[in-house]
Amino acid sequence: MKGLESGEVKLDGGVDAKSFFAMFLQNTKEGYFSDPIYGGNKDMGAWKMIGFPGAHYNYKDWVTRHGERVPFPPVGFKGRPGWET
Repeated sequence: MKGLESGEVKLDGGVDAKSFFAMFLQNTKEGYFSDPIYGGNKDMGAWKMIGFPGAHYNYKDWVTRHGERVPFPPVGFKGRPGWET
């Protein structure tokens, strides 16, 4: 990975290793932080690891409470496992 990032690794087909690494890293971040509806972040695992509560409809009471943990379980756009639809 460091070789790709630095450009030391040579890829076939004229692909620039640094550009490939930049796109790979961006796609990884998008998958990690995205709502599970898009196919990444299975079972909201990444959100659980970082304590992100997800797509709750209202954070009004938390806007001024900087640095405090929001005590809600993660919720995606489709709700969370176990919710009836």
